[in-house]
Amino acid sequence: MNKEIQLLIKICRTNKLEFSPDELAALLNLKFREGVYPYLRRLEEQNFLAKESRRTYKLNEHNEKVKIIKFLLNLFGNNADILFSVHTQRILERFSANPLLKASQLPHHNLKKIRDIARKTRIIHTTREGNSDIYFIRSWEEPVKKLLDFFDIKLKFDEDAFKNYIIKSYSAFTGKQAHLVDEKQQELAKLNIQYYLEGKDFILNKLKNIESTETAILDILTKEKLKRFTNPFEITKKINEWKIKYVYNTDKIEGNALTFEEVTTGLTKGWEGIKKEKKDILETENSKKAIENIFDTAHELTLDFIKLLHSITQQGIDENAGNYKAEENCIIDSNGTLVDNTTPMQFVDERLKDLIKWYSENEKRFHPFVLASIFHNQFVYIHPFSDGNGRVSRLLLNFILIKHAFFPVIIYNDEKHKYYSALRQSKDGDIKQSIIFLSDIYRTQLELF
Repeated sequence: MNKEIQLLIKICRTNKLEFSPDELAALLNLKFREGVYPYLRRLEEQNFLAKESRRTYKLNEHNEKVKIIKFLLNLFGNNADILFSVHTQRILERFSANPLLKASQLPHHNLKKIRDIARKTRIIHTTREGNSDIYFIRSWEEPVKKLLDFFDIKLKFDEDAFKNYIIKSYSAFTGKQAHLVDEKQQELAKLNIQYYLEGKDFILNKLKNIESTETAILDILTKEKLKRFTNPFEITKKINEWKIKYVYNTDKIEGNALTFEEVTTGLTKGWEGIKKEKKDILETENSKKAIENIFDTAHELTLDFIKLLHSITQQGIDENAGNYKAEENCIIDSNGTLVDNTTPMQFVDERLKDLIKWYSENEKRFHPFVLASIFHNQFVYIHPFSDGNGRVSRLLLNFILIKHAFFPVIIYNDEKHKYYSALRQSKDGDIKQSIIFLSDIYRTQLELF
């Protein structure tokens, strides 16, 4: 990475707009201020910086390449540094002519760099065919497009034809897997692969409308509510009442047949005399056990914690409890109609790791309600488990709120259509309706406590 680009990236990371020469020299760890001026002149020539006065330089936020740097920094964090080097530029130029290359077709000295790019950012994707590693760029995805624009690289191949080739290649591989004996599973696998390769299961690189005026009032209301709690027995009583309402509604959304009265009786007095399907009772008991974990703020939001919540919610119901889906699935409505495809099973671990990484890098950047909404919605689009995804997603949403000193919320069964509508509107990265929905129910439900 040349020094002026390194300086530009450091400037973008500060989230400041104006800098003195001394500050800019410090960003490059230069001992003397004079050493920074050659880099500043080159940044001025390229319209990245403007000289405001003898003592001030200003970042040009309207420059398209500045926008690209900020976008990729927000998406990949510290791993984005690898993308702005001359080596990466040369690698992308090679892939712009031939988007799919075997390891044997690449210079040996480039392979480590290519593997690092694939592992840290997935600008380049890797797979195996027989004993060979194969690398390709998903040129139709937004991060790849932006990086190509940054380096002014034009594609020299038919992008649509290449995308269709990749989809067919993955589908052919998926169709050969032993468990996909059912034609519907094979067709679903093909659709999920296409969905994944087009990035439709991933909203983190498309986020917009993530700031909301709704959240400021929530901070005030929460602080006021917390001041009213002086009696610990009152708090315990309120929380126990909340848990029963939560369990009933989170399970009801997924089709559980138990009434609220039966759930209340079963969880407080026992299930004797309640003649309902064993699965319905197990779901209720499991949901109650899972809730205890989200109130334990010693937990951290990790893959193991997500698997733990799933294991508890599906205990005795799903023999694969706590493990990723072993068959392809999709999101359907109450009539069994396809609403959305989901992440293919072989890419679930990749997508969840990206989500966990995004959360850890943005936990302090976003308001907890924004953070919880984005995490919940992205988790649903991944749909990592064979069943129980909705229950786990709502547990995770509340865990994030509780972890950040907010009260948990109940998504009531009779509001599930509003809930689903807000969720679907985030498919293209527009998170506004989900934040509004979550904020509205929070303000209403504060009276529960």
